[in-house]
Amino acid sequence: MAQADENNIGSTLKDWLMEVVASKVLTLFEPEKKSIPNVNIGQSRYISGKLGKSRDDSFIKFPQRYGRHTTLAGIWMFLKKDHEKEYLVTAFGKRKGAGTDRPAQFDGIHISHGSEHSVRFSATCLSYLQEHTNRIENAEVMICHNHPKNFISNLVSQIIDWSPLPSNTDRETMYQFRYRGLVRWLASGHFPSLRFFVVENGGLREIQLPPFERISEILNSMTNQTSSINS
Repeated sequence: MAQADENNIGSTLKDWLMEVVASKVLTLFEPEKKSIPNVNIGQSRYISGKLGKSRDDSFIKFPQRYGRHTTLAGIWMFLKKDHEKEYLVTAFGKRKGAGTDRPAQFDGIHISHGSEHSVRFSATCLSYLQEHTNRIENAEVMICHNHPKNFISNLVSQIIDWSPLPSNTDRETMYQFRYRGLVRWLASGHFPSLRFFVVENGGLREIQLPPFERISEILNSMTNQTSSINS
């Protein structure tokens, strides 16, 4: 193997390890969900079964509105299976009040099929998401995807407890969606609750923090603004 190839592999591995360590630190503030309370197990199994038979870029309309916990549990049931590729499941609902901690009911979900290492929003899903958050007051959207097992995670999980670990891309996507939601709220007064979840190694974690680089950028901006005010 050429020296250049060895250096490239070493650099890639170093970057990957740095991303894993950084994201692992951030998960200290994002507790893994061990279970979901107050679930209608029959309805959750219905959701999981429908997802298992779904086509790429398709919507699934629920026969009735399902609660937040039941909907999330059904999506988790499906995503934690031993899949060979990533799936992106987006659930559309409405909160019973303005607070993000208020109960919510969901009408249906959309699913996108991806590859072994990535999955993308379809244009259809993004269009409906924007319509939903613009049209529905107190809208809530849950965006969930899985990380399939791979050689590295299997190896590391033999040494340490490998809990769901959002990638930098996962975190940046969450940040961009929530930033746009905040801008929309300031413009219209409607605040959509956008929640992101990752399923890996059977576990479930809600993504709540952006990547370290974005946090550092925000802190530097705040510091510069404070210095400008004081000067």
